Amino acid sequence: MIAFVAGIGLAANAQTEVKPHKTPQQKAEMLSKKMQTELSLTQEQSTRIHAILLTQATRVDSIKAANADGDKKRHDRKAVKQIMQNTDKQITGVLNADQLKKYNQLKADKVYKMQKKRAEQAGKVQG
Repeated sequence: MIAFVAGIGLAANAQTEVKPHKTPQQKAEMLSKKMQTELSLTQEQSTRIHAILLTQATRVDSIKAANADGDKKRHDRKAVKQIMQNTDKQITGVLNADQLKKYNQLKADKVYKMQKKRAEQAGKVQG
């Protein structure tokens, strides 16, 4: 019984760990490097996409910081979604046809993985 309670405590503690906050610069750098590798970007494309991602990360961070109290969380989601859509449009304007096809496939894969993860988590909660 004590082991069970201790196990629950450890599991709860593991779920509450906070990931270190990355700066907008770190986020943009990480994503642009990943895109450069995955999409075989030219140096010019990489530079442009890094600037787009930096703008996005900065704007999203400022929205989250301004509403850290959670009162406007739903509004935040809409604003962040709009920023993401604008970023996506800007990125697609930088890519050539082959890169765009690969980019769209990567986005679809990411959505699939996210849906699968949510479904698995929902199953664990219900079970």
